[in-house]
Amino acid sequence: MFNNWNIVTNGWYIVCKISQLKKNQVKSFDISGQRICVFRDSKLRVFGLDGFCPHMGVDLGIGKVVNDRVRCFFHHWEFNNSGECAFIPAQKEIPKKACLTKYKIEEKYGLIWINPNKDAKNSVLEIPELIGGPIKYSLGKEYFRSCHYHITMINGIDPQHLSTVHNIHMNMNVEIEESEETSINIELHGKIPCNSFIEKIIQKTLGDSYAYSMKYADGCVAGLSVMKNILFFGRPGVLPTLHMIFAYQLIEKGRIKVTPIFLTKERSGLVGNILNWFWLKATVLAFYALQGEDGKVYENIRFNTQNLLKIDAPVGKYIQYINKLTPSKWSSKYEG
Repeated sequence: MFNNWNIVTNGWYIVCKISQLKKNQVKSFDISGQRICVFRDSKLRVFGLDGFCPHMGVDLGIGKVVNDRVRCFFHHWEFNNSGECAFIPAQKEIPKKACLTKYKIEEKYGLIWINPNKDAKNSVLEIPELIGGPIKYSLGKEYFRSCHYHITMINGIDPQHLSTVHNIHMNMNVEIEESEETSINIELHGKIPCNSFIEKIIQKTLGDSYAYSMKYADGCVAGLSVMKNILFFGRPGVLPTLHMIFAYQLIEKGRIKVTPIFLTKERSGLVGNILNWFWLKATVLAFYALQGEDGKVYENIRFNTQNLLKIDAPVGKYIQYINKLTPSKWSSKYEG
């Protein structure tokens, strides 16, 4: 499963922005090698189906929505939101195989998401610290990599590279919890050394300890929370934790797309709105401060696990987690 371009796991993948799909509109997209059509009906509900008509294979995205059904442009076959063919102009009898696969759809963070497992019980990943409360979010600019996203997802749990690539020296402890069948939580925390001038400044302003966490869901979405429980000149609770989500998707063999999503707890009122804006911007800056250097690594890597060290325990555990996931029906697109 891990680092396998032939496998697409059951999980949540971005289709498009919510704003891109209007009332009574249908569009089609390539999602991890699968042509998918999504449409919004007259009640503003969104549904996802296979993208090609089962009659002669025309792309349903060039059709239209009629009476809350998708109508194929070619011969006007109509499909309801369950994927069943409901009308054929040329005859009353409908062939038994004239149907489309229906997929699970969710709208979250300003995006439409799709899951190849129509019976999936889990929803799109949420940051544990933000569950149950209102949030503000902003979408970052998509970027691309030439290695598998299973490799890029290792970035946040690789303790060694913090010092070698980013010159961030920390004594680190790691706690790993498989909270659900399709997700894993990794907590990293420890003490900040006091050797250099910069480290002494950090200790003075933010305290001598640090913590951050990663949550992975379905092997294709990752949540990162940094600056957890830090002090500000000895005072707790002044500076908030910074949160971000990364959604991954195969574009083609050898190329992936990553969509960053930045989040913060929503605060009310005029001052609250200013703080919302400020902390979202701070989260973006924190992301870009590290992304450039890491990009150089992940554009020039041929990953192997032959010599993992004790310090690489989070990486090994993460690989084990990936290998337990379930391949989706979309995986056949990459076989061979």
